[in-house]
Amino acid sequence: MRIVYSALLACILALILPLPHAADYQQTVLSAPPREKRVAIIGGGAAGTSAAFWLKNAFPATAKSGVRVSTTLYERNNYLGGRSTVIPIKDDPELGLFELGASIFIERNYNLINATRRFNLNLTGLTELPFERGLGIWDGKDFLFEESGNKYWDVAKLLWRYGYSLIRFNNHLESIINRFADLVYHGKDNVSPFYDVDTALGQFGLETLLNETSSHYLEKRHGYAGLFVHELIQTATRANYGQDVHLLHSFGALVSMAASGAWATEGGNYQIFEQFAYRSGADIKLGSTVVSIHNTTEVDENGHYIKNYVVTTEDGTDGVYDAVLLASPMHLAGIDMPFPNADQAPREYHTVHVTVIAGVIDPSYFGRTADTMPTLVVTTGDPLTSNFENGEQPFTTFGIHKYFEDTGEYVVKMFSSKAMSDSELDKLFISRSWTYRKEWQAFPKLFPVIEAKEWPPVVLHGFDDDSNNGVLYVNAFESCISTMETETLASKNAIRILRDQWCQDTSCVPFGDGWGDNV
Repeated sequence: MRIVYSALLACILALILPLPHAADYQQTVLSAPPREKRVAIIGGGAAGTSAAFWLKNAFPATAKSGVRVSTTLYERNNYLGGRSTVIPIKDDPELGLFELGASIFIERNYNLINATRRFNLNLTGLTELPFERGLGIWDGKDFLFEESGNKYWDVAKLLWRYGYSLIRFNNHLESIINRFADLVYHGKDNVSPFYDVDTALGQFGLETLLNETSSHYLEKRHGYAGLFVHELIQTATRANYGQDVHLLHSFGALVSMAASGAWATEGGNYQIFEQFAYRSGADIKLGSTVVSIHNTTEVDENGHYIKNYVVTTEDGTDGVYDAVLLASPMHLAGIDMPFPNADQAPREYHTVHVTVIAGVIDPSYFGRTADTMPTLVVTTGDPLTSNFENGEQPFTTFGIHKYFEDTGEYVVKMFSSKAMSDSELDKLFISRSWTYRKEWQAFPKLFPVIEAKEWPPVVLHGFDDDSNNGVLYVNAFESCISTMETETLASKNAIRILRDQWCQDTSCVPFGDGWGDNV
């Protein structure tokens, strides 16, 4: 779940850059009869649906390839999209649909932007308001910084308050972006898959950004002013990941500040993932809860032993597959997997309480009038908490998204670390006609990691000397950073692992950037 800051960070480039069309790893040998491979994908969110789409492009049925793949996609909910989902305002679709989970992506998120274009989906901004007053950083008593809506005046205010730190940070961020792009996207033609997270970090040049906190990295290592770090950057980290800079690794802070050019899909971002799934040709099983995965061995027509995997659903149905891609947070999936790696380095997830309200705001709570109320209020974090009762912020963000002129009501989305009670909401609103609450295990706690063994495994079983089949944990990379775009990149890596394993002794079509001609 991420929140965009209007004009505040418009000068900051996005961290996830477009992925150029590069030839993927391919080994060509003499043609052989096609081998049939069966793949199960568990999870119908960003990672799972995009994995199904990449699979179709990696092993197209029409190609003269030595490998043919059939895909089954399991999703325990009755809808696709995972943590990207919408609700109707006031339970009435005619009033509009509202993003409840993953809210935005940015212009340089190549896979998501490309998906909207190829799938003919319309992009939209994040609010439907007749005004844009912007961000207010609130310490429980005063607004330490607030935007006016005039971008030139707001930039001047930013420079006056945060000075040279802001300019230095922009240059620093751009240098990291360029290095990241060179290593990840503009590098060698052959993109090698990574089989563990630590290798990925070395491959992407991210190790030093993940082994220390944002506050230490920014203040101690690079000398940025504490005011800049604990007000402006921490506002971004709290809004995007609900975590303060003394807890969050520095890569999380950089991604949080990369909010330039933010968009959403008109009607809901889930449509991107629906299209990924529907266009993949996979057998989609909605409302199908997987309860166990275990390996088995069968003998092929040549007398060779082949390691396979049995996927069992709650209703007792079994499916046998050559590979299984777990594209859901492992601890939430609740799947019995008798593999040693499945218990390695569990990552705790951050609980976010989302409250959506339609009502008349009481701006006096913030010491403001209706005309001067910021569009987005973000509370300050450690150490700027003394003005809050008992030093505890009542909420993390308070964002105004829609206005109904006929009733004078606003639609507001709030993030908080605990459930918002009716009594707390009554302090913020003169009246409320509708309140919706949702609790999410939204994303991993992005604390620094010192040793490689602390990362979850990518390979849960197999893909070793005994077998080129196995089980992959696609969401392992989410422990580094959690965005919709990086989920699609992690799923692309999973498909490259399958190609690395299955195309060694036969020909496969080029994979490139994964998109091919599949629309």
